[in-house]
Amino acid sequence: MPTQAKIDEVARLKEKFESAVSLVLADYRGVNANEMVELREKFTRQGLEYRVVKDTLARIAAEQAGIEGLSELFEGPIGIALAYDDDPAIAFKLSDECRKTYSPNYTLKGGVFEGVVVPEGQVAKYATLPSREELLTKLAYLLASPMRMMAFMLQAKIREMAIVLNEYRKQREDQKEEA
Repeated sequence: MPTQAKIDEVARLKEKFESAVSLVLADYRGVNANEMVELREKFTRQGLEYRVVKDTLARIAAEQAGIEGLSELFEGPIGIALAYDDDPAIAFKLSDECRKTYSPNYTLKGGVFEGVVVPEGQVAKYATLPSREELLTKLAYLLASPMRMMAFMLQAKIREMAIVLNEYRKQREDQKEEA
């Protein structure tokens, strides 16, 4: 018989799963208390939420949230990094960094990237994605490049036209002097 506290926890987790743009699951067994405090601070500084959840409650919440394939990843005690902002890759980057720092006690089990379940083997690939700011910078550069080239070409044509007009003026003056 489920208690009211468990029902409330499932509802909270369901809401978090639905509102997160990405989440990463990790097995934290073996990470000591001091390291866990460090780990939580790293996530908090980046604007992420890190929660330790019971796998059974998280499995139920994932099914209720409608994220297919996520409930199979919940096995044993699980830590979840949740990202709510516009950059879904940050949860994967920070989780992969923590995996390297606290290895072998901290292992990644998978995650969700904008509604798509990411298996354990592909978490590292998602961690290498550029951030939103990097992508916007590249886009701005690519959009500005043709405009800059066009401005340079127009400036060169105007300079050429000024040279031609100057030569024509000189020819006219020479013709007037001869006449």
